[in-house]
Amino acid sequence: MTLEFFYNNYDISDIEIKKLYIKNNQLFLVGKYNVYLELIANGYRPEMNMDVDKTFVFNVSHENHNFTKINNAKIIKKDNNYFIVINDIEIELSGNVDII
Repeated sequence: MTLEFFYNNYDISDIEIKKLYIKNNQLFLVGKYNVYLELIANGYRPEMNMDVDKTFVFNVSHENHNFTKINNAKIIKKDNNYFIVINDIEIELSGNVDII
């Protein structure tokens, strides 16, 4: 997905970040978040409310690093560029976001 789509549709403050690290110019955000789905089938409306573990992978130009303390991580947009802010450190994001 594009960074713009991610920025407009995901709020990382809603994600319980389990692990955050940079390896080989990629930032890995491993987290758990809640998903709610309403399904419609033959007049029956089942619902699903579940927690999902996913890893979001962002492209960055940064040395390898393992963040041990993650305080208020957020993604911001400045002058059509996207940054992740972790513990008052701004890291520029580029390319697309992969989900694994």
